[in-house]
This record gives sequence, C-alpha cells and structure tokens, in this order.
Amino acid sequence: MTDTALLEHIKRVIRCFPEYWEQDALLKNKLIDDIRSYKTTVIKALLANELIKDTYSLELDGITIFKVEDFVSMLRYKNYWEDSYTKYSNEIGLTNDGKYLNYTTDVVLDFPHKDGVLEGGMTKEDVGKREIYYHNVLAKKEIDTLLAPKVLSNMKKYNANGEQNIIKFNDTDNLIIKGNNLIALHTLKERYAGKVKLIYIDPPYNTGGDSFKYNDRFNRSTWLTFMKNRLKVAFSLLKEDGVIVIQTDNNENHYLKVLCDEIFGNNKFVTQVCVEMSATQGMKVAAAKNGGIVKNTEYLLFYSKDGRKNIIENLLYDPRSDYDMHYSKFLTYDYKVKNVKDVFMEQYPNIEFLGLSEMYLNDL
Repeated sequence: MTDTALLEHIKRVIRCFPEYWEQDALLKNKLIDDIRSYKTTVIKALLANELIKDTYSLELDGITIFKVEDFVSMLRYKNYWEDSYTKYSNEIGLTNDGKYLNYTTDVVLDFPHKDGVLEGGMTKEDVGKREIYYHNVLAKKEIDTLLAPKVLSNMKKYNANGEQNIIKFNDTDNLIIKGNNLIALHTLKERYAGKVKLIYIDPPYNTGGDSFKYNDRFNRSTWLTFMKNRLKVAFSLLKEDGVIVIQTDNNENHYLKVLCDEIFGNNKFVTQVCVEMSATQGMKVAAAKNGGIVKNTEYLLFYSKDGRKNIIENLLYDPRSDYDMHYSKFLTYDYKVKNVKDVFMEQYPNIEFLGLSEMYLNDL
C-alpha cells in the first residue's frame, strides 16, 4: 500500500505516542477517546504539522479550531489504515444519511470510493496501469497536483492550407485535445467555466471491454467514481442556458440517472431519449431465435443547467395538416392489413361511427 502524503504525516505524528500502538496496530478507539476529550498533547502535536493543520482546522477570529469530528471520522474507517481509502461500505445502493434503505423518496447513490478521485487513464500508455483512488481529504495534496491546470503541448492547427504549427489559440478555435479527459477538463475550466453551450459525452459503458482497467473488487463503483469526477467538472463548464447529454446503454443507465440527479439536481433533468442504434440482423437474429431479447437501442440523458425543459431551438418534426391514419390498421391472423373501421363495419353493419366534433354538436 502506498500512503498519501497526509496519511504519512498523521502516522508520523501519532508514532510519537507509543500508548496508541500495539506493535504496528493503531489503537484507534483509545486515540479517538483522547481526541474527543481534547487531550492537549495529542492535538497540539497534530496541529504543529502544517499539512494536518491545513486539512483539519479552521481559523476563526485568530483562533485555531481543530475539526475533531472530521479527524475522528477519518480514523474510524478501517480502510483508511489498510488497503484503500473510502468511507463507503463495499456495496452499492441507495442511502439516506449514510444508511442503506429499501425505500425512501429522499435518497442518493453511495458506492465505494465515491469520496475520491480516479485518474482513469485511457491511453495506450495507461494499459495495465494500476488505478489509484485519491481520497478527497487524505490525498488532497495529490489531487490538487493531479487536477492543477496543465500546459498543452504539441499544438497544431488544421485549415484549408493544411497543418500549421502554432503557439497559441483563441476562444473561437475548435479544439481537439488528446489526453486524460479528467485532467483536460480541469485544465479548460479556468478559461471556459460558464461558457459552454452544449456538452455531449459518450463514456465507456462498463461492459468489460472498456479502455481502462477496472479494480476487480469495485467494478461498478470504479465506473461510477470515474463518471462522477468528470460530470462534476463538466457541469461547471456549462453556460446558464447550457445543456449536457450523456450517452449510455442498459448496463449502467439506471445507476447513471441517479448519480446525475445527485450531481446536477433532479430538477435539471430534461428527458431520456431512446435511440435505435442497430437492426435485428446477423448474430442478433440467431440470438432472437434462441429466445434472447435483442438489444438494438441506447439512451441519451439530457440535463439543462437552468432547469429548462424546452431546450430544442429547431423543430424536430414536419408540421402536417392531416392526421396520420396508419395507426388505425392492424395485421390479421392470415397476414392481411385491414382498417379497424372496415372490420367493425363488416361485423357490426348497424354501428354508426361519429367523430368527436360530431358527437359534441349532436349533444348541443
């Protein structure tokens, strides 16, 4: 296990107090009791360390206040001192106030490492790389370094004259950035926060064949952490009337919807669109013949930053003056297409068919 800088500093300070150790095992309950009892020698030693002080204290009118419960919360969770850092249980589910519930109308989706950042490299250089979860508090320094704006290198411009080397670009240029998408989004944030009209994301679908290596213990939670980190920064780039669209399939669509509701707000949800991506042909025909349900569709989740539902500026249909009558037809058992009205007239010749307007006029 590789400790974060903060965890190393905490361990170094607590090592100075042998009463809290039994060989290499930390006596957490004893330390928590003393911290909650405001044992001055321990708290002074912790606050003497600048990194710990910066993380677990605040200044109020010139007085340093130690965040006791935040520090205790960190100590209480076993994973902070063993193989990984997350305050969430090793299961995924809907919770309220940190408790998993079978049913409630006020829930959020919790999962391992939700309280962390996953770099999630997806380039060829990252193949086989061990994914590291950076905890928001314990690895704050590492996260700040990871997400600090980076210098874009090897810039090239393409226009009617072909490829050109440049040293700068302006806000009207169209950009294609190759690199880690989380780092790229944070690099763009300072310049483009609140300026983007539309964001479309086509993320990995968590089908097992995605570009980066998932932690075997936390396959779905790894994907959710990956998505949460990127969706939060992407949403900050949107203009007030901006829209974000995320494409996914049925593997993670429902988990993603709950996650997006938590990040963006349920009131920002516009709609879900089902998109036909393929027809039942080829191998899918064989699957259908064997009784399988064939997947031909994927989904688009739409969210608007200002909560508007009417986000389409151009009509998505051609206005017609007449009604489309094909919905009045059906296929008979002998494979003939017939009109519903004609069939009724054949079987019930004395029935009179009236339109709603005619019925209304007759009742006057």
